[in-house]
Amino acid sequence: MITMFHPERQTDIKRSGYVLLLSVLIIGVIAAVVLPSLLFLGMNAGQVSVAIGESSQALAAAQGCAEYALLKLRDAEAYTGNETLSLNQETCSIRSIGGIGNEHRLLCVQGQAGDTIRRMEIIVDQVFPQITIDSWQEVSSFTLCP
Repeated sequence: MITMFHPERQTDIKRSGYVLLLSVLIIGVIAAVVLPSLLFLGMNAGQVSVAIGESSQALAAAQGCAEYALLKLRDAEAYTGNETLSLNQETCSIRSIGGIGNEHRLLCVQGQAGDTIRRMEIIVDQVFPQITIDSWQEVSSFTLCP
């Protein structure tokens, strides 16, 4: 059996090698561009997740502080606020309570978890015979409180 040298076959093999090498190179470049982007997105997602968790904790602290202040006001009409409470890893502050007596009282509370702060302003229409809330809203900064 005599084998014949086929120059076309040799050229086809070389071309296949170049195509494979070029394909590997292109895939490598694409991977080098995409991988850092994916890592960056993953890190940002983690930071956003932490911020959302802190925000929820700060809101819960502010709401808990508001409930506490309402109970203290119900127990003692002369309760003036100006208190800071520590809860697990969060803190909440009750600012000076506005108004005097049974009607038209103003509570401002702030909850903090990590670097996140959430604030609430509560307008109490009356304290007795039952607490009646006129307005309870979250605010970005206090406008009704001193």
